[in-house]
Amino acid sequence: MAAEPAATTVAEHRFIRHGSWLICPVLGALLIWLLRMAAGWVAGLSWAPFQGVFELAASVPDPWGTVGAVVIGLIIGLGFAGLMAQERLTVTVEPERVTLAVGSSAQHIARDEIGSVFLDRKHLVVLDGSGAEQARQPSDLDWTKLRRAFVEHGYPWREKDPFAGHYALWVEDAPELPLRINALMAARERALRKRDGKEAAVLRTELAQHGILVRDEKKRQFWRATG
Repeated sequence: MAAEPAATTVAEHRFIRHGSWLICPVLGALLIWLLRMAAGWVAGLSWAPFQGVFELAASVPDPWGTVGAVVIGLIIGLGFAGLMAQERLTVTVEPERVTLAVGSSAQHIARDEIGSVFLDRKHLVVLDGSGAEQARQPSDLDWTKLRRAFVEHGYPWREKDPFAGHYALWVEDAPELPLRINALMAARERALRKRDGKEAAVLRTELAQHGILVRDEKKRQFWRATG
């Protein structure tokens, strides 16, 4: 009897994972240094915004002005690298479970709780047998590596959402939906119009907790009930 394959981990390329800690600080230092060099010129433009900031930057004599600008740029770059690391997805597929790790947090999903796995645009989606979402994570991972990892371990990988045909266009005060759900959908539509992605994501999560999944297409909301 053939042994089951060992755990398979899919992560961003090593160059991206480690290189961002070098590239981001260097780019940050270069950008702030260039702003420091241009500070005197910008401070002389009557129409330029934040003139006080540029005047202050130009008033610091060298070499401390340049050294300070480079140090500030390095710190800002390291901050960006840290944010990237906190948003980076790593997927570990094992015979009995799947682990989705983002930054310092990790979500474990047992094999018998997984009904299908697929990519929805830039998101890795895991559904249970009833079609409810177990996980939806933004992902820039190589889809061929993801597919291979799940297929090799016998997980139900799908090339597209198996429930794609179950979605319906949401209209205001949809008669099929309770008042509470319509209110959440209306609030989410307002958030989308304002391009408030964070609020839209929070409302989507709340809708999912009520058994309603939402997807956006051409600035319109489509919904389906789970279970």
